[in-house]
Amino acid sequence: MNEQPSVQSFIDLIKHQDAQALATLYTKSSNNENIAQLKCLYQQAMGEQSRYQFFQDLVTSFFEKKPMPEALIIAISDIDKLTFFTPALSASEGFSLQNEQSNTLLHTLLGHEKCIQPPFNYIRSLLLFERNESLAKALATRNKQQLLPMECYLAFNPCFEPLVDHELTAALALLEAQTKQVPSEISTLSLICNLLKKNTNLNSLNSNNHRILLLGAAFECANEDVMTLLL
Repeated sequence: MNEQPSVQSFIDLIKHQDAQALATLYTKSSNNENIAQLKCLYQQAMGEQSRYQFFQDLVTSFFEKKPMPEALIIAISDIDKLTFFTPALSASEGFSLQNEQSNTLLHTLLGHEKCIQPPFNYIRSLLLFERNESLAKALATRNKQQLLPMECYLAFNPCFEPLVDHELTAALALLEAQTKQVPSEISTLSLICNLLKKNTNLNSLNSNNHRILLLGAAFECANEDVMTLLL
């Protein structure tokens, strides 16, 4: 744990559950200190499930007073972190925040370079039932590579293992929600396939793989046409 003075003071205030003092300290701290403080809260929440809601509420109050640190866009890299930060992200329109590469949290989470299947069903549920405007906005945001979040998944995520049925259904639903806002451009299919060619697991792809099925659905073309572009 980072023991810089602001973080140590933060830990002391957590012990007393002084929400107001914690918010004041967070607001006055630097962005780097904020990242360390948020990491501390997440770790505390995961270790003390009985106070999970307390820590979630703290983060929400922080984000309402001060914009989410940009570095958190990359740091929220799995379902546990996403679940913990979701209330705060929803309350502060944090899902649509972009970093220097114009990536939103969705770009980095879905296009993760580690072999991790994205939480499609969880994201779809947020979109359907939470009426989350910043999430819908993020889904329709292009980064500096001119890729939308689901396109980042299709291009970069190295996990080609089959999706379970409900996750595949959710992925198709997110693609549909994305294209309703920003229609797919066929030129982007070539870009994605060229990026996929760099993947070390490319040889495991065939016309029945869900990645090929999703690419075909996204760009309204036959699976065989996608496979041809990957040659």
